[in-house]
Amino acid sequence: MTVIFEQVLILFIFVSVGYALGKSRIAKVEHAQILSGILVNVFLPCSIFKTFSTRFTFAYLQSSYEILLASAGILIVLVSVAHVAAKLFSKETYERHIYRYSLAIPNYGYMSYALAEALLKDTGLTNMMTFALPVSLYVYTIGFASLTKRGLSLKKLCNPIMIATVSGIAAGLCGISTPAIFMNVLQKASGCMAPVSMLLTGIMISELSVKKIICNPKLYAVTALRLVVIPLVLGAAVSAFCKVPTVQIAVLFYALPCGLNTVVFPKLVNENCEIGAGLALISTVFACVTLPFVLGIFI
Repeated sequence: MTVIFEQVLILFIFVSVGYALGKSRIAKVEHAQILSGILVNVFLPCSIFKTFSTRFTFAYLQSSYEILLASAGILIVLVSVAHVAAKLFSKETYERHIYRYSLAIPNYGYMSYALAEALLKDTGLTNMMTFALPVSLYVYTIGFASLTKRGLSLKKLCNPIMIATVSGIAAGLCGISTPAIFMNVLQKASGCMAPVSMLLTGIMISELSVKKIICNPKLYAVTALRLVVIPLVLGAAVSAFCKVPTVQIAVLFYALPCGLNTVVFPKLVNENCEIGAGLALISTVFACVTLPFVLGIFI
C-alpha cells in the first residue's frame, strides 16, 4: 500500500506549504478568496469538460452501465442518509450542509484516480472515472448550490461549472473532438486543481485554531463514518448485487477522506470554512491507517 501513503503524503506537503504561507502572512485571507475564485471558475470547469468530453460516450455507457447504475444508486442512498445524519451534528442549516456533503462525498478528485490506476491498473482507472460521473454531476449542481447558498435556479446554474458539465457531456455523446492545443490547455489547467485546493486548505487552516479543531468530537465522529463505517457497510451491501470490479471501485471511492470542496466552495462566497477545513485535515490524517485496512478487505 505504498501508493496510498505517497498520495496522502503529497496531500500533506501541499497543505503544509499553504499553512506556512498563511502563518507567515505571505498569503492572506483575501488571497485565499482569489485562489478559490480561480479554482472554481477556471481550473474546475477545465477538468470537468476534459473528463466528460473524452469519457462520456455511448460506447462507454453501454459497457459500463452496471458501474454507473451502482454509483447513482449508492449516491442517492448516501445523500439521503447524510441528510438525516447531519441533523445530529448541528442545528445550524449551513453547518448541516457541510456535514452532509462531507459524509456523502469523498476526496475523489485528487486521490481516487491515482489509487485506482496503481491498485487496479488501466481497467480500474477507467472504471473509477465511470463511477465518478454521477457523483461529479451531483457535486457541481446540488453540492455546489448548497455550499455556496446559490440555490438551483436556472439563472444561478448558468455558471462556468454547469456550462462545462453540459457542454462536456454534449461533446462526449456527439463525438466532438477537442483540438489538441485546447486539450493540452485543459490538461494543464486540470493539473492545477489538486495543488491549489490543498494550498487553499492549508491557508484556511492557518487562520483557524488548530487546538479548537482537534478538540471537536463531532469531527472525529464524521471521520469515523466517512473512513470506516460507510465503506465497510457499502462493500458488504454492494457485494450482494454487483460484480467484483464494481465492488472494488465503490469501496475504494468511498473509503477516501472528506473532500476539499467544503473549503473551496464556501470560501468563494466568504463563508466560514472552519468545519470543512477541520474535517479535511483530520480525515486525511486518519486515512493513512484506515485506507490500507479497508482496502485490504475488498481489494
